[in-house]
Amino acid sequence: MRSRRRPQAEADVDMTPMLDIVFILLIFFIVTAVFVQEKSINLLPPPPNPDQDEPDKQAPVILIQINDRNVIFINQTITDPRRVGPAIERFRADNGESAVLIVPNNEADHGVVVNVFEAAKRSGAPTLIQREKRQEN
Repeated sequence: MRSRRRPQAEADVDMTPMLDIVFILLIFFIVTAVFVQEKSINLLPPPPNPDQDEPDKQAPVILIQINDRNVIFINQTITDPRRVGPAIERFRADNGESAVLIVPNNEADHGVVVNVFEAAKRSGAPTLIQREKRQEN
Protein backbone atom coordinates (compact mmCIF):
# COMPACT_ATOMS: atom_id res chain seq x y z
CA MET A 1 0.00 0.00 0.00
CA ARG A 2 1.13 3.35 -0.86
CA SER A 3 1.24 5.91 1.74
CA ARG A 4 0.03 9.22 0.82
CA ARG A 5 2.15 11.99 1.90
CA ARG A 6 0.74 15.28 2.47
CA PRO A 7 2.38 17.96 0.47
CA GLN A 8 4.38 20.10 2.80
CA ALA A 9 3.80 23.75 2.72
CA GLU A 10 6.91 25.53 1.57
CA ALA A 11 7.97 28.28 3.91
CA ASP A 12 8.60 31.32 1.75
CA VAL A 13 9.60 34.56 3.37
CA ASP A 14 8.47 37.63 1.55
CA MET A 15 11.42 40.07 1.52
CA THR A 16 9.55 43.02 0.05
CA PRO A 17 8.44 44.58 3.35
CA MET A 18 11.93 44.25 4.77
CA LEU A 19 13.46 45.99 1.74
CA ASP A 20 10.89 48.74 2.05
CA ILE A 21 11.90 49.32 5.66
CA VAL A 22 15.61 49.34 4.78
CA PHE A 23 15.07 51.94 2.05
CA ILE A 24 12.92 54.08 4.33
CA LEU A 25 15.61 53.97 7.04
CA LEU A 26 18.30 54.81 4.48
CA ILE A 27 16.35 57.84 3.27
CA PHE A 28 15.70 58.89 6.87
CA PHE A 29 19.42 58.77 7.79
CA ILE A 30 20.46 60.63 4.65
CA VAL A 31 17.93 63.40 5.23
CA THR A 32 18.70 63.79 8.94
CA ALA A 33 22.50 63.59 8.59
CA VAL A 34 24.44 66.66 9.64
CA PHE A 35 27.29 67.49 7.32
CA VAL A 36 30.26 68.85 9.22
CA GLN A 37 32.25 71.70 7.73
CA GLU A 38 35.90 70.78 8.10
CA LYS A 39 38.23 73.54 9.12
CA SER A 40 41.32 74.08 7.01
CA ILE A 41 44.33 76.31 7.05
CA ASN A 42 44.79 79.21 4.67
CA LEU A 43 47.37 78.30 2.04
CA LEU A 44 47.68 81.77 0.56
CA PRO A 45 51.07 83.40 1.11
CA PRO A 46 51.14 86.47 3.31
CA PRO A 47 51.04 89.83 1.57
CA PRO A 48 54.40 91.47 0.87
CA ASN A 49 55.80 93.56 3.66
CA PRO A 50 55.81 97.25 2.64
CA ASP A 51 58.70 97.94 5.04
CA GLN A 52 60.96 95.61 3.11
CA ASP A 53 61.53 97.27 -0.26
CA GLU A 54 64.39 95.13 -1.44
CA PRO A 55 64.70 91.35 -1.01
CA ASP A 56 67.84 89.99 0.59
CA LYS A 57 70.66 89.92 -1.90
CA GLN A 58 72.79 86.84 -2.13
CA ALA A 59 76.52 87.14 -1.86
CA PRO A 60 78.33 86.80 -5.22
CA VAL A 61 79.89 83.46 -6.08
CA ILE A 62 83.65 83.07 -6.02
CA LEU A 63 84.50 81.60 -9.42
CA ILE A 64 87.72 79.58 -9.57
CA GLN A 65 88.80 78.44 -13.02
CA ILE A 66 91.67 76.09 -13.77
CA ASN A 67 92.83 76.00 -17.39
CA ASP A 68 94.58 73.20 -19.29
CA ARG A 69 98.03 74.50 -18.21
CA ASN A 70 96.96 74.39 -14.51
CA VAL A 71 96.82 78.18 -14.21
CA ILE A 72 94.32 79.18 -11.51
CA PHE A 73 92.00 82.16 -11.98
CA ILE A 74 89.93 83.47 -9.07
CA ASN A 75 87.26 85.79 -10.47
CA GLN A 76 89.34 86.25 -13.67
CA THR A 77 92.51 87.12 -11.71
CA ILE A 78 95.54 84.83 -11.95
CA THR A 79 96.35 83.45 -8.52
CA ASP A 80 99.25 81.41 -7.18
CA PRO A 81 98.15 77.92 -6.07
CA ARG A 82 99.47 78.60 -2.54
CA ARG A 83 97.33 81.77 -2.28
CA VAL A 84 93.97 80.19 -3.13
CA GLY A 85 92.84 79.78 0.51
CA PRO A 86 93.76 83.33 1.61
CA ALA A 87 92.22 84.79 -1.56
CA ILE A 88 88.92 83.04 -0.83
CA GLU A 89 88.97 84.18 2.80
CA ARG A 90 89.72 87.78 1.76
CA PHE A 91 86.90 87.78 -0.81
CA ARG A 92 84.46 86.31 1.75
CA ALA A 93 85.49 88.92 4.32
CA ASP A 94 84.64 91.67 1.83
CA ASN A 95 81.47 90.15 0.32
CA GLY A 96 79.82 88.09 3.03
CA GLU A 97 79.05 84.42 2.91
CA SER A 98 79.96 83.65 -0.70
CA ALA A 99 80.05 80.13 -2.09
CA VAL A 100 82.91 78.79 -4.21
CA LEU A 101 82.42 77.36 -7.70
CA ILE A 102 85.41 75.51 -9.15
CA VAL A 103 85.38 75.02 -12.93
CA PRO A 104 88.43 72.99 -14.00
CA ASN A 105 89.37 72.40 -17.62
CA ASN A 106 89.07 68.78 -18.70
CA GLU A 107 92.85 68.68 -19.25
CA ALA A 108 93.77 70.16 -15.83
CA ASP A 109 95.78 67.99 -13.45
CA HIS A 110 93.70 66.17 -10.90
CA GLY A 111 96.11 67.06 -8.10
CA VAL A 112 95.75 70.79 -8.75
CA VAL A 113 91.96 70.53 -8.73
CA VAL A 114 92.01 68.58 -5.47
CA ASN A 115 94.38 71.09 -3.83
CA VAL A 116 92.13 74.00 -4.84
CA PHE A 117 89.06 72.12 -3.60
CA GLU A 118 90.69 71.39 -0.23
CA ALA A 119 91.80 75.02 0.15
CA ALA A 120 88.23 76.17 -0.51
CA LYS A 121 86.85 73.68 2.01
CA ARG A 122 89.38 74.79 4.66
CA SER A 123 88.19 78.37 4.23
CA GLY A 124 84.73 77.25 5.37
CA ALA A 125 82.96 78.24 2.15
CA PRO A 126 80.36 75.97 0.56
CA THR A 127 82.18 74.50 -2.42
CA LEU A 128 81.02 72.96 -5.68
CA ILE A 129 82.97 71.56 -8.62
CA GLN A 130 81.42 71.82 -12.07
CA ARG A 131 82.87 70.38 -15.24
CA GLU A 132 83.81 72.82 -17.94
CA LYS A 133 81.37 72.61 -20.82
CA ARG A 134 82.96 71.56 -24.05
CA GLN A 135 82.37 73.75 -27.04
CA GLU A 136 81.15 71.64 -29.91
CA ASN A 137 82.20 72.60 -33.43
